[in-house]
Amino acid sequence: MGEILTGTAGWTDPTLLDSGWYPADADSATSRLQYYASKFPLVEVDSTYYGLPAERTAELWVDRTPDEFTFDFKAFRLFTGHPTPMKSLPKAVREELPAHARERDSVYLRDLPRELSNEVWDMYRRALSPVHAAGKMGAVFLQFPK
Repeated sequence: MGEILTGTAGWTDPTLLDSGWYPADADSATSRLQYYASKFPLVEVDSTYYGLPAERTAELWVDRTPDEFTFDFKAFRLFTGHPTPMKSLPKAVREELPAHARERDSVYLRDLPRELSNEVWDMYRRALSPVHAAGKMGAVFLQFPK
């Protein structure tokens, strides 16, 4: 039998912040994550949908949570057929885009050459590798458009 874990979609969701659930001294993302992780065994990280995470950020998530804590991640929107604002792409990726794609406000995965597409996937995987290495990786959700 598997274990059922319960959590919410994020520890900084405005609804959760406005609910009064956090104690007054949990006034930063760091202290909120630590408090959240003391009450729930799982969280869904939605920020990874909006932009590629930094590996250092993932290391901090690992360090700030108990050993048995689990992170689920929403896949970067570029991977799921959503329009991706140019500003959401790392500068190095923007610079490697074909000229026709650099002129747009948003791009799709199909706009990237295969090698660049593979590199963005590798960047995502490397960024989350500290979570995986710590045994705290749950699922990666791929949310596709209608």
